[in-house]
Amino acid sequence: MDRAAPSLLNRLIARLAAAKAWFDGPAGRRAQQWGSLVLSLLILFLLVRSIAAVGWREVLAALPANPLFWLVFVAAYLWPPVNEFLIYRRWWPMGLDGFAVMLKMRVMNEALFSYSGNTYLLVWATNRLGIRFDPKAPPPKLLGRGDGPGVDPRTSPFAAVKDNAITSGIAGVFATLVFLLIALAMGGDAVVGQAIDGGVIRTMVLAFGAMILLNLGILLFRGRIMSLPVKENVRCFFMHLARVVGNQLLFIASWIIALPIIGVETWILLGALRMVITRMPVPNQQVLFAAIAVALTGDASVQVAALMAAQGALHLVFHGLAWAAASAMERRDPPAAPALS
Repeated sequence: MDRAAPSLLNRLIARLAAAKAWFDGPAGRRAQQWGSLVLSLLILFLLVRSIAAVGWREVLAALPANPLFWLVFVAAYLWPPVNEFLIYRRWWPMGLDGFAVMLKMRVMNEALFSYSGNTYLLVWATNRLGIRFDPKAPPPKLLGRGDGPGVDPRTSPFAAVKDNAITSGIAGVFATLVFLLIALAMGGDAVVGQAIDGGVIRTMVLAFGAMILLNLGILLFRGRIMSLPVKENVRCFFMHLARVVGNQLLFIASWIIALPIIGVETWILLGALRMVITRMPVPNQQVLFAAIAVALTGDASVQVAALMAAQGALHLVFHGLAWAAASAMERRDPPAAPALS
């Protein structure tokens, strides 16, 4: 049994190396081009189908004509990919093609399934930054419990993408906790108690508690889970915190501009509660948020619901525009130079 395990591992490594060699060859490159085309067509098909199902007459009626609203909405959409671009540009040389992959990563994570965009980024980094898989190389040194050097993100895209995804999740939970405290300080517990059944509230509390425990476990065993140096992960955490909080504040600002008849404090409370609900692993999030919106805004709840639906439809349009723009950027900007120094 002891002899079979190394033999099986060697065969697996050999097959991975052979597959990598094939992908690096002419046939593999053609397959990647066709795969990229098929992926683009699939993304655009899903977006077009979703956009076609929207009642655009009602959407256009709910969207304000104020140019400031559109400026803030565009900023809210672009801030996450800009933030990711700033994080990865510190490690890898990037031009327009780098920003393009961040746009595509956002679209894939939301239009396909979570972390599909991160997988796309990992493949892109490996293929286009000149970082190659070496089956004979020793495994990268994992970060110890102290302030060890960790893995160099410039030469280990898997460690960079993995740790960045983990720190993004931790920052999201921390931001949710902050917004939850803001909502409680503004009397959000009374609103939630009025709008949502007690059993659902208990489920939400348990789900949020489980999320906090999971993230505490990640921090406790970070030496076994995280790979990058501590200072890099701390920097990523604060960058993602700025992304999550900034994005939420921009959306709240767009709501204030769109419906000024509703008080600023109400929008802040509604935004904080929306942040909490959308981050919790509970079903029927839209229904829960709609109930809270009715409890908070009363007669204006219909306008609020129309605005939220219109922004959701607008997101689909922006996804399509972002994918098309990213594809154009990739054609204009050649691949970045290898980051192996």
